[in-house]
Amino acid sequence: MAHYRWIAGAMSTLVLQACGSLSSDLDKTPPTLPQAYQQQAKATPSPVLAQVEPEWWRAYNSPALNSLMQEALKDVAVLRQAQARILQAQAQARIAGASLLPELQGNLSAQRDAPFSSSHGDSRSQYVAGAFMSYELDVWGRHRAQADSAVFLAQAANYELDVLRVSVQAQVVHLSLQALGDKQRVAIARQNLAVAQRLLSLLEARLQAGAASPLELAQQRQLLASQQRKLLVIEEQAIRTRVELATLLGRTEIMPEPQEDIASLQVPVLEAGLPSQLLSQRPDIAHIEAQLSAAHADVHVARAAMYPSLTLGARAGASGNHWEESLRHPVYSLISGLVAPIFNAGRLEAGKDLSDARLQEWLAQYRQTIVQAYMDVEGVLAQLHSLDAQAQTMELEWEQARLAFQLAEARYRSGSETLLSLLDAQRTLYAAQDVRVSLMQSRLQSRAALFRALGGGWQAGSGSLADQGTVAEAGV
Repeated sequence: MAHYRWIAGAMSTLVLQACGSLSSDLDKTPPTLPQAYQQQAKATPSPVLAQVEPEWWRAYNSPALNSLMQEALKDVAVLRQAQARILQAQAQARIAGASLLPELQGNLSAQRDAPFSSSHGDSRSQYVAGAFMSYELDVWGRHRAQADSAVFLAQAANYELDVLRVSVQAQVVHLSLQALGDKQRVAIARQNLAVAQRLLSLLEARLQAGAASPLELAQQRQLLASQQRKLLVIEEQAIRTRVELATLLGRTEIMPEPQEDIASLQVPVLEAGLPSQLLSQRPDIAHIEAQLSAAHADVHVARAAMYPSLTLGARAGASGNHWEESLRHPVYSLISGLVAPIFNAGRLEAGKDLSDARLQEWLAQYRQTIVQAYMDVEGVLAQLHSLDAQAQTMELEWEQARLAFQLAEARYRSGSETLLSLLDAQRTLYAAQDVRVSLMQSRLQSRAALFRALGGGWQAGSGSLADQGTVAEAGV
């Protein structure tokens, strides 16, 4: 009994000496963000709260996109990999949490000893049965910190899945819109190729009638060949886009050509909200914060490892030459042990320094992620405003280019205009049509980029371990 009182007194003294050293507060204060986005304030002086729907892609009013998104979220390889990592992290959390409970072992053995020669004596049997329980008192909170670190890492795995899910959603929307834009560009290129072919036929007829020169015929043939080459390039781009989309979806066949028209899609309207909302809307920020909390717990583990550990144990069992004999004489014993590090060549101190450095690294990354999130939204808003302004002027430019080509063709047929003017009008119209489609596609894609920058509809607490900050709450 005196032995146990001595151990308790020694441990109490050590606890009082080490409490100050083990306690450390984690400063997760985010960097100061502006009250409003600069780009948004130009149009809306009083930003409203951003409300991003979980299925935000439905705002495009595209049944084909909705179907592709359902397929992507169901069976995408990167999401399956992330889900497997979640299971691994949860298993690690259960393993770490088991150290908080006593460990019970049992043994049962039988041994028979016999000489090589019967002349040296008879054989003997030995039977042993027992149970042993050991428990390390978590005086410094090392096991608790290890378990908490594992739970935070499980949270981080859940948030990583959310990050990948938002990324996959944005990629599906981006590639689907790219495929629609490619389809429209191919149609425009084929239309202009037909116009060039029609003009070539007209020139051949005028040449035979003596109303055109061989130079004009050569110029039109050159333009026709150039447009044929451009059509091949655009068709190749369209195929590569559909291949990339099929790869993302895990398909082994190229995606079919989309049936929708990009002009039929609706341009979503979304306010960016307040910069401070990013702290709760972005899963990558939550992921870094969980990693930061795990690193902070690891610091506590490293510091606690520098102090003694106290282990309690109990053993009960019996042994004898016969089973019935061993059962008649059971014995038990109580064990206590105090182990303290004396010399380890600075290994424990280096471990603490390593954990401190990792904590500082995650803290810096946490603050940088917040700043990057804010700048992502600012950049997308600037792009969005620019594209909207360009689209307004592009409609007028396209209408005038189309009118100019119609007038130039009519005047050339009547002999009032030169072929050079007609060719120039044709090239201008083709360029205007291509830019118009590109702006239409970019406007739609910029909305998807804004949705992604705002977190894609994710909200804090959506993960299975999102609100579980300790092992006890996680049920470990």
